[in-house]
Amino acid sequence: MNGTIAVGGMALADVHIIAEQHMDVARRHVEQTQAEQVRLDAAVRLCGEELSGLIRQLQEEGDSDHADILDFQLLLLEDDSYIGRISCMIQEEQVNCEYAVSQCSQAYREELAALDNPYLNERTADIADIEKRLLRVLSRRGTAPIRPGPKIAAALDLTPSQVVELGRQGLQGIVLEQGGLSSHCVILARSMNIPCIIGVAGLLGQVQDGQRLLLDAQRGQVTVEPSPEQVQAFERYQAAYRAEQAELEQFRHTATATADGKAMRVYANITSEQEVPELLRQGGEGVGLLRTELLYMEQDAPPGEEVQYAAYSAIVTRLAGRPLIVRSLDVGGDKHIPYLNIPQEDNPFLGYRAIRYCLDHPEVFHPQLAAVLRAAALGPVQLMLPMIATISEVELTRESIAQVRAELKERGAETGPISLGMMVETPAAAVMAHQFAGAVDFFSIGTNDLTQYLFAADRNNARVAALNSYFQPALLHMVDRVCQCAHRHGIEVDICGQAGEMDELIPLWVGMGVDNLSVSIPSIPRVRRTISRCPAARCRRLADRALQCFSDQEVLDCVREEVRQWS
Repeated sequence: MNGTIAVGGMALADVHIIAEQHMDVARRHVEQTQAEQVRLDAAVRLCGEELSGLIRQLQEEGDSDHADILDFQLLLLEDDSYIGRISCMIQEEQVNCEYAVSQCSQAYREELAALDNPYLNERTADIADIEKRLLRVLSRRGTAPIRPGPKIAAALDLTPSQVVELGRQGLQGIVLEQGGLSSHCVILARSMNIPCIIGVAGLLGQVQDGQRLLLDAQRGQVTVEPSPEQVQAFERYQAAYRAEQAELEQFRHTATATADGKAMRVYANITSEQEVPELLRQGGEGVGLLRTELLYMEQDAPPGEEVQYAAYSAIVTRLAGRPLIVRSLDVGGDKHIPYLNIPQEDNPFLGYRAIRYCLDHPEVFHPQLAAVLRAAALGPVQLMLPMIATISEVELTRESIAQVRAELKERGAETGPISLGMMVETPAAAVMAHQFAGAVDFFSIGTNDLTQYLFAADRNNARVAALNSYFQPALLHMVDRVCQCAHRHGIEVDICGQAGEMDELIPLWVGMGVDNLSVSIPSIPRVRRTISRCPAARCRRLADRALQCFSDQEVLDCVREEVRQWS
């Protein structure tokens, strides 16, 4: 069987079929609407308990990224525009719960899909997921047991929560009849490094639960009961993969330096304290980006100073002298927090978000500043401002910091020194880097947003995806300029974003003089290894050549040709 490669790799294991459960959602008239409401309330409560338990387990395992996905579903169970709508239909139309859940979920999905908002478009998968969970509970069907041991999941499609739960129980690969390259399931599989093939026509009619399956996501092939020769090919692949992991072991706890001795650091991007143990295990040299939005998304009101201080201080303590870079609240864009009452906008990515919101709302911003200043008394803490476009935004933030520090001094609260940096993610910040470099203590280039803003190309729009290439010469010119401006003023430049962990880009960042890379935790050893293979002087010459290129493909060819000569 053939399909489309969604996540590369290979897997060999028994197949575990995830069958679609067909629920009775036919419309039925009910006289006792209050009894139906009781059924709905009980189902919502039980679903909430299931999700909360799974989220707690994921957080304890340091898997906060996947916990965040389920956290959104938990919020849906408290969302009046969703659950409230279901309740109203039950009462006003005197219908059964199952019908109301089905109808309201479909209507909500259609509304979100029609919006010109990629983040909300993607949330339709969460609506479908929570709908299935509610209907299963209402029908009193338990979840199908997951067979222990290694497995390859075969299904029509998988919901986000199914992928997360399977991932905790020996999931080796995923094969789907349907699915899309940008679906929630595939995004999760990619983040978990689980090989995945989609679009396998007739899959469920050709496999039986428990059969041996070879998933070859290098060729896009799925083989039932593979031959001895095919098993041997898989074993060779597995041996090579293990050798790769063994080689990376030596790069977990060594200092980061280029081949000719130029020191750099590899930081990690995190969202909570639970991730710090894995960061340390992988050899992270600090936190280059603490996403603070999760603290706000977990609350029904803005978290106070004490809640935030507890979170930040716990991370500082665990880092034991390693730096912590806290990004101030980056609300808006694809991060919607209902209680902040930010009006719906036609283009939220270019709207009232991040520092623009925070400076207008000191009642939200100042408690965060206070918590950061207090945490800095325990260890090295830096504050990083997102979405900066003008010098005045930096100056106003410095005034806010001074005001909050003075208030803390009056209270007798101990504070520490902090460095103030900024994300370079707007073209304005990159163009005016020579001025910003004199106004802040460090730069962190947010390549994801900078790329889409530079090319006016939504990174969630498949039709313009080619423009969002990190190899585009225009982006490389921007990064080079930012580095030169920073170093003339004696400040460091970090890159945080997907581009920071791509092996074929790292020689360019080394050549341009990027000081530190902040990457996903699993990538730390590999990124450190790549840096160790880069001679800084030759990388500078490579960067100069790349800056003369006319296309992203020409840049990529140039890098590959040069790197081949180093081995």
